Amino acid sequence: MQHFNRVTTAAATQHRPGKLIVLLAVLLPVLISVAGLVLDGGLLMVKSRETQHASDAAATAAAAALAWNSGEPEQTAHEYVQQFNDMPSAIVDVQTPPSAGSYAGRSGFIEVTVEQPYSAHFLANAGIFGDLSVTTRSVAGAEAATAEAAVVLLDPAPPDITIGSLPLALPSVTPLLGGLEVLGLGRLRVNGAVLVNNTCGGLDENGDQVGESQLLGLKHACSCTPLLALTHVLATDIRVVGGVDDPDNYGSIQSGQASPLRANRRAVPDPYAALPTPTVSADSTNVVSTEYGGVTVLTLPLQAPRVLRPGVYDWIQVIAGRVIFEPGVYIIRSVNPVTQLALNITIGNVQANGVMFYITNSPTFSPSSGLPDSSDGETPPAGPGVLTLVPSALIDVGLLNSQFSGLNDPTSPFDGMLIYQRRRDRRPIVIVQQGLLGNASMSGNVYAKWSHVVLTANGTLNSAFACGSLRVLNVLDLRLAPLDPLPPAYDVFLVE
Repeated sequence: MQHFNRVTTAAATQHRPGKLIVLLAVLLPVLISVAGLVLDGGLLMVKSRETQHASDAAATAAAAALAWNSGEPEQTAHEYVQQFNDMPSAIVDVQTPPSAGSYAGRSGFIEVTVEQPYSAHFLANAGIFGDLSVTTRSVAGAEAATAEAAVVLLDPAPPDITIGSLPLALPSVTPLLGGLEVLGLGRLRVNGAVLVNNTCGGLDENGDQVGESQLLGLKHACSCTPLLALTHVLATDIRVVGGVDDPDNYGSIQSGQASPLRANRRAVPDPYAALPTPTVSADSTNVVSTEYGGVTVLTLPLQAPRVLRPGVYDWIQVIAGRVIFEPGVYIIRSVNPVTQLALNITIGNVQANGVMFYITNSPTFSPSSGLPDSSDGETPPAGPGVLTLVPSALIDVGLLNSQFSGLNDPTSPFDGMLIYQRRRDRRPIVIVQQGLLGNASMSGNVYAKWSHVVLTANGTLNSAFACGSLRVLNVLDLRLAPLDPLPPAYDVFLVE
């Protein structure tokens, strides 16, 4: 028995190596294929991720070029994939608008498809796979990042000026505090977004320093008076290129909501960049070329109202009495030789419903050709060269049941506009609405691209402001609730 067992065990031991070699020969190709599949599959996944990142970056950059008009979108997409992501052999296809997906056919969105070749290593040697390719797809576009705007401040660096020759004991303060200055005792409540292109330094929503530093740290893109804790800006959104004086001075108009302040953001475009100068050809219904010279209204309260008609004026001055402005466009192209104001409405009962005041510093402005104002373009004008500027307009809309409302004509490019100042005219505009007597009202938008606007008011104004900078002097609370809000701020988002 023992001898038999020794023989059997020895024989089994002698034949075992041959079986392992046969088994290894059978399994080795399978093991190599599995190893190749794991290694090549991992490399293929890495290549897919790299290609997806490249198409995401390309779509985002191309959409930004389209949104901000900063380049040719298709060329931008190719550069981001083939140069910046080092994929020279990739095939890049750009569709504007997208041809498929949830955003198919939507303008402002771009679809980028990237096909990147991939050569298998282990599996190719095993004769299983050869050349492969990875295809990825991305869609990006501009979408609203804020609510519609009530205030858009366009000047990135307003000049230092003092506003001179102001009646009504209004203060003349050099604008050292920023693009948006709230110097009153009450709160500024804004039904909509506040968008500020001023680049002055300050703090962001997290209390970190942002923006361009200024001498002595006096200037901020947005500034509230530091004297009283009651002064705040409350809005749906507050978006600033530079920084603010104190993030605690800015909050949501809705109680209990998180702060809407977002600093160190991209500048917004001029919402009225495409608005033409008022000419007969641009609006034959509301613009007329009849010239009336300079007009001063001084009548007794019991006298019949003075009626003014649309046309071209050297100046308009209302000292006292009742005045009716018939609907239409009033072009004012010079100033009163005494007050140096183009539009001066300080006392009286004024009914100016459905009107737009176009104010220009060009005495030769032609309502037929629009020259020279129509050639202003987007280039900022030179600084005023003096420290004190007389306002172009001083309007008190808060007395004796006065009413001011913007042009009311949906067929007109100026629909909803109350004051439109020539783009290159830096003269300040002063609007007073203290609501001391009667039930005065103001609606209609104010556009003065490079001008400083002073708003001393309380109560509610149904107006939006697009101007260079804005100072608010409010003893009590003031609410801006425009009937015709301005476009929101847009950011580019990767959506697919």
